[in-house]
Amino acid sequence: MLGVGAVGTVTATHLVNSPEVSEVVLGDIAPDRVKQLANKLKSKKVSPIRVDAGDRKDLINAMKNIDVVINSALPRYNLLIMDVALENNVHYIDLASDIPYDSVRNQLRLSDSWKDANLTAIMGLGEDPGISNILARYLADKMDSVDEIRVRDGDTGVSKEFAFPCLFSPDVLIDEVLHRPQIYKDGSLLKLPPMSGEEIYQFPDPVGSLTVYYVDHEEAETLPQFINKGIRYADFKLALSSQTVEMLKILKQLNLTSKKPIQVKGVKIAPKDVLLSLLPKPADLAGKVEGFSCIVVETRGQKAGKKVRALAYTFMSHQEAYRKYGVTATAYLTGTPPAIGAVMLAKEVIKIRGVIPPECLEPQPFLTEIKKKGIKVNETFQRI
Repeated sequence: MLGVGAVGTVTATHLVNSPEVSEVVLGDIAPDRVKQLANKLKSKKVSPIRVDAGDRKDLINAMKNIDVVINSALPRYNLLIMDVALENNVHYIDLASDIPYDSVRNQLRLSDSWKDANLTAIMGLGEDPGISNILARYLADKMDSVDEIRVRDGDTGVSKEFAFPCLFSPDVLIDEVLHRPQIYKDGSLLKLPPMSGEEIYQFPDPVGSLTVYYVDHEEAETLPQFINKGIRYADFKLALSSQTVEMLKILKQLNLTSKKPIQVKGVKIAPKDVLLSLLPKPADLAGKVEGFSCIVVETRGQKAGKKVRALAYTFMSHQEAYRKYGVTATAYLTGTPPAIGAVMLAKEVIKIRGVIPPECLEPQPFLTEIKKKGIKVNETFQRI
């Protein structure tokens, strides 16, 4: 497992507690972080090593005699890790594709090579993408045809200690929010302005109504492609506070989100690196955030000749996640699916081969497993 931040900690904990797993190799570029997690887990199954996820030699050494590699580090390393995994006959799981999301297509293009090697690479098996895709497939399987799929990510997390408590990678959040989002409409992917599509969305209680915006996400691209039910429209929207929206706009105007290094007192540094160094890491937020994390998937279509609207959703409070698991709800909801996927690959429950998004998995076995881990899925189904 590459990356031992907040999400990686959740994944590693599940794997260590899985009787099917004999060894968990924890890799991170920061040796101290790896040792800290290994000491916390207190398991003879854990092998901590230093690995640079962007270094081919490091990856080759790390992937000797293993069955599955999970990229919990940044998505920019996906293609390199996939390449080394394929060469070493190792199954692969990541949590998100890189931005811009034509990288989804770059990963999918490799599918034939993975099929030929009798291997599986699962893209985006986190919360969203991940649970969101599986819920979309679960609902679609109950319908005769699906016209629309809408994914909504809502979070009411606030912190008394941090002004900007980013509950997943700030690096990824900044990129995906400021990048032009895409939606699927009538057979085409359409690009829209960043932070457009403002809408008040009514999330299930206790989350309530939140303002959401289009954000570039994998679901809009993969769901219409892999759920063969005649989908005409698909989108993804993320809840953002007005304060966050204005702050991100200002940061961009000031060029503080740029990855291009500039000269500062004789030192070259990227403005974005300075910004990220000043923000709290998601792992630092455990126990310091209140509120709920919620993911909702809404489908509209036909069932037995009638128009229907189906909803599937899950939510968890950050306080409950910290009390039970020592992490935020976002970390728990994101880090649990890859652990389940790894065990299912090892047990050969997942038999499909090639490069696949999560909606290609059979939903029920996966939903059964996340329920065992404390993630309950609610659903409603009604005629419209």
